[in-house]
Amino acid sequence: AAVVHGSDLRDMTEDQLNDVIHNHTEIVFARTSPQQKLMIVEGFQRQGHIVAVTGDGVNDSPALKRADIGLAMGIAGSDVSKQAADMILLDDNFASIVTGIEEGRLIFDNLKKSIA
Repeated sequence: AAVVHGSDLRDMTEDQLNDVIHNHTEIVFARTSPQQKLMIVEGFQRQGHIVAVTGDGVNDSPALKRADIGLAMGIAGSDVSKQAADMILLDDNFASIVTGIEEGRLIFDNLKKSIA
């Protein structure tokens, strides 16, 4: 596992970030700026990963927009983050993400069965 602080990320080149992403299966990014959040999203996408980002502030909106799926907080979230996101968590509960995915997969499977 790796922990990358925003101050360390600021000094990293794109290649160094790619090495961290490639060589670690568990990474925590701490105290990052909005530009760094976007850099992280793009770094994972360059390596073919599907990226989900959660956020609640105006500063999260570029990363929310760029991610494959952006999840904004419905109660504490700003209007800008809600507009940039693909999904809004109405109860601000991260467990709702799992429930939403399960429900979505069930609906998708039922649609496939109906079409077939």
